[in-house]
Amino acid sequence: MIDAEKQRMRSRIRELSLINPSGNSRRLLDALLGLEEWKRSSRVLLFAPLPGEPDPTLLEQYGDTRDFYFPRIEGGMLGLYRRRPESLWSSGPYGLLEPDPKTWERGSSKEPDLALVPGLAFDPQGGRLGRGKGFYDRLLGDPCFQALKVGLAWSWQITDEVPAELHDVAMDLVVTEERIIRPASMLDKPSESR
Repeated sequence: MIDAEKQRMRSRIRELSLINPSGNSRRLLDALLGLEEWKRSSRVLLFAPLPGEPDPTLLEQYGDTRDFYFPRIEGGMLGLYRRRPESLWSSGPYGLLEPDPKTWERGSSKEPDLALVPGLAFDPQGGRLGRGKGFYDRLLGDPCFQALKVGLAWSWQITDEVPAELHDVAMDLVVTEERIIRPASMLDKPSESR
């Protein structure tokens, strides 16, 4: 039942993506840079965007000294790799750019303290609709993974409610080019645990 709801929502979001242009990644990232959670982070998981997604790789051009990690599909899981000056990209499944493991430093799921996460849709409760393969849910649901989870989306990708199953991992924050969404569950937590 929930699977069918997710599929319908994925189809609807893909249709919306045809009529809604991509937003301004710099504007979205400027909102992110103003967050206290960003200022406290030092090891950040980014992603190489698919066409139409916000582009967090632009953060690397801001002259930042943080360690940046990127995911690579390895079997049914996401392996994490830390960028080095000599790091090169390789072409992965689904048209993704991924770290070339020969030129990147292997990382672990416990290293990032902030994770920027893509999605097709998000809701005000922190719900996230992915593309259906479960890669991010497996990574974010790993007990060793303790990073603050920040969904990046265009404002038109925010919906009233994303269908969720037990294995779906909610975001701690969602950032769009127009607003910052702090799910109610995060408002009760002390800032040092974020």
